[in-house]
Amino acid sequence: MKVPRVFVWVFLVMLWGTLSGCENAQSSEPLDLIRTSFFDPQHYVVAHEGLTIGTYSRIARLTDDDLYEFRTTLSMPSANGLILATDAVYQFQKRSPYLLSVATRTTYTVSKDQPYLVEQIYPFHENDMEKQANQALYENYGLRDFFALELALMANLESVVDELVTVPTPFHETAKSTQWTIREREDQSIELSSSVGEIATYSFEQGLPRLDELVDDTGLSMKRISADDFVALSFQPPHVIEDIRIPVDRPIESPRTLSTLTVQFEFDKAELGPWSTLLDERNMLTTSTEPKVSSLTLFEWGRKVSDAQTNHKLRSIVAEVIDGIDESDLIVNALVTFVNRTITYTDWNTLQSIEETVTQKLGDCTEFAQLFTALATAAELRARTVVGLAYHENSQTFGIHAWNEVLLDDGSTRVVDPTWNQIRADATHIEFPAAYQHEIVNTLKNLSIKVLNYDYDTEHSI
Repeated sequence: MKVPRVFVWVFLVMLWGTLSGCENAQSSEPLDLIRTSFFDPQHYVVAHEGLTIGTYSRIARLTDDDLYEFRTTLSMPSANGLILATDAVYQFQKRSPYLLSVATRTTYTVSKDQPYLVEQIYPFHENDMEKQANQALYENYGLRDFFALELALMANLESVVDELVTVPTPFHETAKSTQWTIREREDQSIELSSSVGEIATYSFEQGLPRLDELVDDTGLSMKRISADDFVALSFQPPHVIEDIRIPVDRPIESPRTLSTLTVQFEFDKAELGPWSTLLDERNMLTTSTEPKVSSLTLFEWGRKVSDAQTNHKLRSIVAEVIDGIDESDLIVNALVTFVNRTITYTDWNTLQSIEETVTQKLGDCTEFAQLFTALATAAELRARTVVGLAYHENSQTFGIHAWNEVLLDDGSTRVVDPTWNQIRADATHIEFPAAYQHEIVNTLKNLSIKVLNYDYDTEHSI
């Protein structure tokens, strides 16, 4: 399985692990200075093209088994509104040469305790013959390799611009290394660029280099913040970006009445990225309006709005809208109609609260979908907001869109779209896979869609 770019990025960040405070250092040897100073937590805010989207933190400890353990956590919103987190754990032997003992990576949703992906990075499983062949490449990997860039900077405090530093980057299909070039040096800081497009800025504190900022070639960046600022951080759900349009090879007639749709994804750079979990071997995908049994164990259905006053207002609205209606199906219909008729569509990219949407009665598809979720929850239904691609008839393209899914008592799910007043959303709605939002957006820039086949609710088909 190909490792997603973001996981490689996580490991590279670990190599650039920041360091602080050496009051307890007992040796002047650079690695010992680092080894005795890595226990202070380090925190960063993560952004994509200038928009804050998550956090990154690194902590270290000495385990009960006398292993030096580094744990990093990268938390960012997924494309479907969940907060995904990736924990990477690397354990090194306590005594020189501090060789790597175990490395694991776990991906989970912040709202759930159960991880959905656990990978053992090292040592490799005996039945993984492809990786076993590279086992010898990493058997001598230790703390000195882990902190190769920091050690190089400490050994060459007077390095000149353009000097190269080579840093090993293991756990690829083949052994690799990254070259770093010094771009600019000041009294207490240094800026470097890597052979794979990253730019890193380090400052020196008590002779130890500390990573202040990192920017990669995808627009993803991280910047160091204080522990107090890290605790105070809060993130709203990501807002749908609606200005990306995915071209199709031919227009779809009467898309709002489609019952099934089969498409083929075509990427300019042949990079499926997170879409590989949804597409078949020919990059094809079929969607349908038929109810299906939910397998979405990652999601929490029906999370109540935290503000008590807003909750009271939502319950009042629901009581009026569904007065005299007992069946869940009919309640869903009534709420879809209410949201569609109450909110005036405005094409913007500014996320607002449920309270603001109710008060202003304005919003785009994100506000339509999130208000429906809030009202359905107040009506004691299990609903969630969905983000993905949907066919826009005016532009004859697929664009990013938000809609809803309701989990029914029989375990099946029903898809609705209050923005387009659909009590059963048409088959052009393609939900994003569970992945970091910036990964999805980056793939869309190189995507086109080939329409293979579709059927209507009526007998008309092609």
